[in-house]
Amino acid sequence: MKTVTISGARRFSLESVQRRTLVEEAELLVELICFEAGQGDEPSSPAGSVVYQVLEGEALVRSGGATTRLGKGKLLSLAAHTEHALENAGGGLLVVLATSAR
Repeated sequence: MKTVTISGARRFSLESVQRRTLVEEAELLVELICFEAGQGDEPSSPAGSVVYQVLEGEALVRSGGATTRLGKGKLLSLAAHTEHALENAGGGLLVVLATSAR
């Protein structure tokens, strides 16, 4: 059993989006992704399904020509191998919890 304090894992940098691994198991990866204002993540196509939950701020998720806006407390799921990118949609900080199947 592992307990993680999410607030203690938050890290921000003006140079790049910050990813912190919270849980890493054989079939599961949980990361905290922290964005400064104006930052975005490179497009990726994870091998497994992924669920994003916005903990703070507002995110844009771009996938397949569509854009979805997610606010605090919202979840978005994407199927395996779906190319997508995350972006900070607001002027403040963005914190996203990402849970991925491997």
